[in-house]
Amino acid sequence: MSQHPHRTLWRRDFDVVPAAERRLARFALQWLDSFPAARVTLRSDDTLVSIWRLTLPLLDPESVGGWLPPVHAGSPDEDADVRYESDLERQLAKRLHNDWPGDEDQALDHRQKRHVHGFFQTLPRAVLKRLAKADGRAPISSTVALLGEVLGLDETSLCVLDFLEQREQSEALRTVLRAGSRGTGRTNLERLAGVLGLDRSAMREALAKRGPLNSLGLLDRQHRHESDLEDYLAPQSLLRDVLDAAPRDSEALLALLIEPAPVGAWRLDAFPHLAADTARLSATLGRAAATGAVGVNALFYGAPGTGKTELARALVEACGLHAYQVRSADEDADGLNRDGRLSAYLVAQRLLGRRGGAVLIFDEVEDVFDEGGGLLALLGRQQSAGRQKGRMNRILEENPVPAIWITNRTDGMDPAFLRRFLLPVAFTTPPRSVRRRMAECHLGDAALPPALLDELAADTALAPAQLGAARRLLDLHPEAPAEQTVRDGIGALRSLLHGAPGPRRRRTGTAFDVAYLNLAGDITPGAIARALAERGHGSLCFYGPPGTGKTAFAEVLAEALDRELVARQASDLVSPYVGETEQNLARLFRACDPAHTVLLLDEVDSFLADRRSARHGWERTQVNELLQQMEGFPGIFIAATNLMSGIDAAALRRFDFKLHFRALKPAQRLALFAREALGDATAPVPPKIARHLTALESLTPGDFATVCRQRELLGETPTPEQFLRRLMAECRLKGDEMVRAA
Repeated sequence: MSQHPHRTLWRRDFDVVPAAERRLARFALQWLDSFPAARVTLRSDDTLVSIWRLTLPLLDPESVGGWLPPVHAGSPDEDADVRYESDLERQLAKRLHNDWPGDEDQALDHRQKRHVHGFFQTLPRAVLKRLAKADGRAPISSTVALLGEVLGLDETSLCVLDFLEQREQSEALRTVLRAGSRGTGRTNLERLAGVLGLDRSAMREALAKRGPLNSLGLLDRQHRHESDLEDYLAPQSLLRDVLDAAPRDSEALLALLIEPAPVGAWRLDAFPHLAADTARLSATLGRAAATGAVGVNALFYGAPGTGKTELARALVEACGLHAYQVRSADEDADGLNRDGRLSAYLVAQRLLGRRGGAVLIFDEVEDVFDEGGGLLALLGRQQSAGRQKGRMNRILEENPVPAIWITNRTDGMDPAFLRRFLLPVAFTTPPRSVRRRMAECHLGDAALPPALLDELAADTALAPAQLGAARRLLDLHPEAPAEQTVRDGIGALRSLLHGAPGPRRRRTGTAFDVAYLNLAGDITPGAIARALAERGHGSLCFYGPPGTGKTAFAEVLAEALDRELVARQASDLVSPYVGETEQNLARLFRACDPAHTVLLLDEVDSFLADRRSARHGWERTQVNELLQQMEGFPGIFIAATNLMSGIDAAALRRFDFKLHFRALKPAQRLALFAREALGDATAPVPPKIARHLTALESLTPGDFATVCRQRELLGETPTPEQFLRRLMAECRLKGDEMVRAA
């Protein structure tokens, strides 16, 4: 028997062996048979014991018991109190109780190892053929079978997935795969084909970049560097999650990847500022879903809180379609990584493509843009982008289900990727009317003063999430004063996110009136407003001494045009880091909705200094950046400065209007004094006071506002003479500097 063990040791019927054990034994024997050098690795005790463990279920216990030498006297026997009829039964007991030594060789003593080593030196072809026939090609795992069914995978791809799951479950098989020399990607592909008993060309096609396993992001293949066979192929995170979850049917599988999008809190008419975009989106998405058009992708991009997700849900609902969204976390609430989310999206595309009438929302994609990998590695200007760009392009060109991708930023994304979005939509801060509606939706039933809702709507930094948080606070503290609860809650969140409990507001002190503007030239404020209302765009430079009404006129102009004023100062944008100021400027212009806002940039002299006197390269690049943004901005842009001297000449040529704001005319001084000091703009000013006002040539509306604030803080009503003395004090403080600035 010891001379011809192969004739008697193998079971006559492999069908009685459990399917999983039979499949693992087949992998082990085909690994041993696929390349002769494998037998050299049997000199390693770990490899020999692992092969023996995997093969043991295929052997006849009685025959092995008579063939294998008994354990040598003095060998350790952990089960001395248990009597086994053969060493094989002892070994089987150890295996069944997961007590087989992993890094020790107590399972076989030295003589037994020599017998086993000799046994594996030859493998009868008849045994391998009989084993292959009994084992077949059907996946052992029902999960793998389900994946094959719903994804339409071919037999070779199913064999690969089945191998990966069996390998994950068997430490002995992983030990065998680690044995032997490291190989190149081509070598390992051939070896793996041998282990699985597959044709090499079929295996090569299954593992190709455009094959389903790779294109769906299910596999991680080490094909550029040498590796052992264990490391050559591994499941990606999504495949691991699916195998662990073991979904029972396609619905359960789909639930692992996506979920029905919640019903939107808004309707399309809640986004009047995007009416043209929503009309285009509705028509395109509806037609694509009806006809099965491929490669229809929308990209919603813009700052957080601008309504991207809500519009996506409202849009799909208005089209009469079903909205699904890619899960951002798995069932254990552990966040899916970048590759896992993208793979979930791709697999969901396959599943939903068979149903029709669906739109897939891929929200919060910032994590897949992370510099460490994911889409930024595919889309950004990194070395790996060239290798992966083709795959990403195909993802956007071949998706059978219309998709809406949502991100807060697009910087760093490759233009080749961006060009493939059929429906890009930029989201900027919604108009105040839309924000007022949002505040009403969240807090309208809390009996809050309308003035508070107006105040919240005026704050461009507040997102719906903060309004929702205020709503929760009201629900959790119903006994507390509602207005104070909202103010405190919003203020705390705003301090956390933006560094201040409320937006920065100018303290005017006086009511603004264009009658007190003194503009040089023959262009009136009314003419400016009419021109901008008709054209809808224009660039203006407001210059002149402080307090002459430049910012106040911008506010009135925006209100007259029914637009929102977006005001920024140079200090908001200037950065000590080279290049970041230019990025801040570009970001400011991108974030403004040119159809619904007026953009005011104060202290613009910080950015438009004459380039001929620049001593540093960054001084010129800041000028260039602002000029480029001005030229490309299709809305209304206002630059304000107190210092006109030193402004770059090329910059001045780019302004449609250059308005010089001057100090008050004598008649304006008298009328404004009568309004603020005497309480009536038509009241006569005492002659002595009038003479002094006439002499105050540097007097501005800002000086009047300062004295009015003093009056408010002191809580007193100064006499006309006291009011005049305070105005004179303000003018004396300006001195010659005021004359030079004028």
